[in-house]
Amino acid sequence: MSKTFRDWSRDQALLLPPSVHDFVPAGHLSRFVVTLVTEELDLSAFMASYKGEKGQPPYHPAMMVSVLLYAYAVGIYSSRKIAKACVERVDFMAIVALQAPDFHTVSEFRRRHLAALSALFVQVLKLCAAAGLVQLGHVALDGTKIKANASKHKAMSYAYMKDREIELQAEVDSWLKTAEAADAAEDKAYGADRRGDEMPEWVANKEARLAKIRQAKAELEAEAKATAVAEKAARDQAVGNDENDKPPRGRKPASPSATPDPKAQRNFTDPESRILKTKDGYIQGYNAQAAVDAGR
Repeated sequence: MSKTFRDWSRDQALLLPPSVHDFVPAGHLSRFVVTLVTEELDLSAFMASYKGEKGQPPYHPAMMVSVLLYAYAVGIYSSRKIAKACVERVDFMAIVALQAPDFHTVSEFRRRHLAALSALFVQVLKLCAAAGLVQLGHVALDGTKIKANASKHKAMSYAYMKDREIELQAEVDSWLKTAEAADAAEDKAYGADRRGDEMPEWVANKEARLAKIRQAKAELEAEAKATAVAEKAARDQAVGNDENDKPPRGRKPASPSATPDPKAQRNFTDPESRILKTKDGYIQGYNAQAAVDAGR
């Protein structure tokens, strides 16, 4: 009796349009960040920099501030990784409402509004501290039981407030410097106009994908067949060269299989490379032999 599986139809259209509010649970950090930015923070410094109606409409500053603040809070500083998350991660998609700012847009928004972002993020951290949240890197509510009367720790001296503000400002500056450094390093590594994770053009086309898979499969089969023929020839030669012509002892060796091993792999980008084990884990590469002349 066959097993009944749940229906899996990737071509089935949704009867009702999805709502980004359903992408993440009610208590998710992304919801808190969006509410904080859109309902509590003063974004006039951002709005004032946009004048006139020339060109394409820009992304809303509230959306960009929200996605940057959330990304830094969860430890993502690279503009490329933020842009990638906006099309791959539901928490980011919930913030941008399925829009997809590219990494140039994310990076340029940060550079354009660096001073305003710095001041705003310090304000956010102070609000979070006043609200009883821990740090934005891991938001949690304090569930500790306290006495009914006022605690001496409730009071904060002016000097301490100033010191704490300096600490928060340093934390925000660290965020922004890390983001700038990450973008600069990736621009140098991938080029200013590339994300760095682009796939070959054939990946986007279903027929081309199938053709590549079939080609790789045929190459593996041909390689296995050639190996089987070579092993059989070597074995026949070894038997023929037996001086004593004694029958071999033990179980007769199995004939080489012309079918590829199920675990055999073929890399689409570099078919000649192989999976190699190193001290740091597995890599896709070559097992090269290095030599040097002692006289040079």
